[in-house]
Parts: sequence; structure tokens; C-alpha cells
Amino acid sequence: MSQTHEDAVKFEGEDASSGYASPLLDLIAAAFLILLSIVIMAASVTLPMPGDLATAPGLLPFITSGSLLIMALILGYTAIKRRRAGVTGHTDAIELSEYGRAFVLAVIIAVYIAALQFLAFQSYLNLGGINFTLSAFEPTTIIALATLIHISWRGPIWITILTSIIWTMLLSVVFQKVFSIPLPGGF
Repeated sequence: MSQTHEDAVKFEGEDASSGYASPLLDLIAAAFLILLSIVIMAASVTLPMPGDLATAPGLLPFITSGSLLIMALILGYTAIKRRRAGVTGHTDAIELSEYGRAFVLAVIIAVYIAALQFLAFQSYLNLGGINFTLSAFEPTTIIALATLIHISWRGPIWITILTSIIWTMLLSVVFQKVFSIPLPGGF
């Protein structure tokens, strides 16, 4: 069975009818994000480093802010290109559904944080001679992340669950074994 060009799947964004923001709004957002990224990167460099680079408390904020800086620069560049091309964008009123989605997101995050607090447990696992600690973080995060992805993206549920499991376990291993940081949801 082959797929024709007309049947090709096209990603239309989170809200297909929303369109772009105006270039001016994107430039303001980009400027704010660039400034915020630089401030956080500078602050993370000044944090004391008790051990080697892998245990530096400022490493994760520095990397995260660096990626945010790159995205903000791209946003600013595309906004400048759109402004030079004469694109003005359109500003429709925010629909009630956006407020509803924001409320659902806030509820999911509140339930997630409460679950980490009240369902705390730890289980120790040895895989191939490497010790792992499983806590409430892993199952709680998998469920919360799968819920958030499913709300935002109506793709196949097996992809949503698989993505949630892989990313959660990957983050768990990185924080436990690379950064030596205990995860929330344990004792």
C-alpha cells in the first residue's frame, strides 16, 4: 500500500488556525528570552563547583539556557525576516478553549506534584551489576507526561506511552548516574 502526495501527513502546529504572532510580538519575546538566557547562563557559571564538571550544579541550567538562547535567536531571526517581508500577522481574541487547556494543564501539574509528595516510595534494582533506584518519580512522570502529550497531540496512544516511558527512564538514568542527583518521589 503506497501513500500518495495528497495523503501526506502535514503538521499544522498546536492550533492550526492560529497563524503566526505579529513579528513585533515575536521580536519582543525573542529579546526577553535572549536576556533571560544570558542572565541564567551567567548565574550558573558563578555557582561553586564542588567536584568535577559532571557534578557542577550550574551545568544543567547552563545547557538549558543555552538551548533556549539558540531557540530565541532563531525566533528573532524569523521575526525580522517576516517583518522585512511585510507580514503583519493577525491577532484574534483568545478563545475560551485556550483558558480551559491552561486550567487543565495547571490541574495536571498540581496532581503530579501532589502525587510525588504523597506517593513517595523507593525500590532498588540491579541490572547488569548497575544499581538503580526506582521511586515514585518514574511511574508518576510517565503517567503525567503521557497525559500531557495526549492532550496536546492526538496521535496513536502507543507512541505517546512509549515516548513517555523512554524519556522518563532516560532522564532518570541521567540524573542518577551522570549527575548523581536523587529524584523526587523517594525518601
